[in-house]
Amino acid sequence: MKLPRKLQAAALLTALALVVLAYLPGLRGPFVFDDYPNILNNPAVAVTEFTAQALRAAALSNTSGPLGRPLAALSFGIDHYRAGGFYPLAFKLSNLAIHLLNVLLVYALAGRLARRLGAGEMAPTVGLFCALLWGLHPLQLTSVLYVVQRMTSLAATFTLAAMLCWLQAREGWAGSGAGGDGDKARFANQNVAGRLPALGWLLACGVLFVLGLLSKENAVLLPLYLGVIELCLWRWNDTAGADHGRRAATWFFAVTLLAPLLVGLALFIWQPGLLLDGYASRPFTLGERLLTEARVLWFYVGLVLLPTPPRLGLYHDDIATSTGLLEPWTTLLALDGWLILLMAALLLRRRAPAFTFGVLWFLAGHALESTVVPLEIAHEHRNYLPSFGLLFAAVYGVARFARHTGNRRVYAMLGLATALALGFGTFGRAASWHSDETIIEALYRHHPQSASAQQMMGELMLKRYGQPAQAVAHYRRAHELAPWETGYAIRTAWADRAAGEPVPTLAEQEAIARALRERPLPPTTLIALQSLSDCALAGEAACRDLTPALLAWLAAAAENPRINAVSLTQVTINYGQVCLQTDRFEEGLAWVQSAYRRSSQPVYRLMEANFRMLQGDLEGASAVLDEVHRMPELSAADAGHLAVLRDAIANRRAGAVAADGRPR
Repeated sequence: MKLPRKLQAAALLTALALVVLAYLPGLRGPFVFDDYPNILNNPAVAVTEFTAQALRAAALSNTSGPLGRPLAALSFGIDHYRAGGFYPLAFKLSNLAIHLLNVLLVYALAGRLARRLGAGEMAPTVGLFCALLWGLHPLQLTSVLYVVQRMTSLAATFTLAAMLCWLQAREGWAGSGAGGDGDKARFANQNVAGRLPALGWLLACGVLFVLGLLSKENAVLLPLYLGVIELCLWRWNDTAGADHGRRAATWFFAVTLLAPLLVGLALFIWQPGLLLDGYASRPFTLGERLLTEARVLWFYVGLVLLPTPPRLGLYHDDIATSTGLLEPWTTLLALDGWLILLMAALLLRRRAPAFTFGVLWFLAGHALESTVVPLEIAHEHRNYLPSFGLLFAAVYGVARFARHTGNRRVYAMLGLATALALGFGTFGRAASWHSDETIIEALYRHHPQSASAQQMMGELMLKRYGQPAQAVAHYRRAHELAPWETGYAIRTAWADRAAGEPVPTLAEQEAIARALRERPLPPTTLIALQSLSDCALAGEAACRDLTPALLAWLAAAAENPRINAVSLTQVTINYGQVCLQTDRFEEGLAWVQSAYRRSSQPVYRLMEANFRMLQGDLEGASAVLDEVHRMPELSAADAGHLAVLRDAIANRRAGAVAADGRPR
């Protein structure tokens, strides 16, 4: 059934409207979790002047990933400037706009792929249903309403656009893009691309690829996605009979896929620490992660095919780690299942190319975040682009079956019913994202075995509801579920004191210190130390009573050989600041002097000058500041602190002169 162009446009606009309606309940929801360190607590994102300097500072302000994701960071700064502040609605509307653009790109890509596979006049319908199902799927929600995950959706935008450019270039090389349509002459005369040569489209693909990488590093999978398209749709062959396209494609993939793979392998052999050092802060090894991901990938498939609310969630740390092929026994079953499915996909490449495409696309999309990189085990946003492969295979298969049986209207109604069901699922899930409380309570309700859910409920009870005793119960349960996570023990001690319980015994304090010294230091542990430090600096009674324990814990974390440089700096600064706040000047001075001997950072010398000044050693403080002023690595922020300290010393000297008439 061929859809007229006007009907296609109307249907596509309706699809976009349905996506907007599905997300409407959550658009006024709050910033959450990782939004704070990446956006709200990042001063450079708070752009107030639309100048090159301010925009550059925003773009370079993020430390996520090896490239810093400057385009995503820049977009956060622009949102702040446009809205006049950190208003969640403005940021979430931008996320939704990106998602809607991606729906359009999915429509275009699915239609092109279906046409190449021989769908003929049904290709636009396949594209429309793919876009509708993909855009309304509840699994995509965290990539839209979780603001920081714009990094994922923006990278997907450039990746999808790059694929369309690649398809245009590839069809130009082949001399035919119609595939099963057989009308090569008609396609050759089409002007879809405005008569740009294939090389121009390839150049555009490269530019979009770079923009994707600057949004998030998983755009690096573009050549792998294109390899799947080449294998399943062209099969390294040209329907026009010429071998020019095959040669061009071979060279393209040799440069963009094979060469980087060999370089990466050589780099791993030469410097394995570049990869393996990241596992120092994880409660699992590389081997355990790979075994676990085999099960997780099947879990993702289940979420794509049957996204029921109890299975969805912001965190999935309730998935047990596989420590062996039979621990749990489903590990071996999962590995065997993927091996069988992969073999079937390759064997059926000619008879069922859409099936092969769906399987390989899904696996290609998880080749980075679900393999060797030391990330957390599972997150839903990792399926944002990979899920397209499974949905395309399903829609294309149903469309072919409908064409053969002649029941196209029946299957179209079935597709619409499925889309509406997904939309209602997203609507209901978005409704639970309208406040911190509803987000956390929904996560806890559906994932009570998640240590993260228990910890967040503890935070809610302690800070929002003022029920420290309830918070203690949740923190203790979190520690039971994740005994390697020392941060939960720290939070338990904090909530216990807030509930009026005694300060932990020396033995309990030492047990926490020993764990901080010897165990991995995941982000949650470091965040717990940071939160307790902030509480102590704010002068809250419960945290003030824990100050001696806090200093011992910070010192223990600093001694951990697995701590990274950034975290070590923050722990060291926190120790010094707590000493400043509690008048432990001699202890703090010795601490920052020792820290400077380990790492010659200006911030440690600035803290030393501050301690000396507070002890009355104004000459010594001035001498330290003179040394800092001569440091070539002095940042703008450090220079600002230096100026503040110079003024403080000058004021103290002036005060001393006024007191007894003699300069000091």
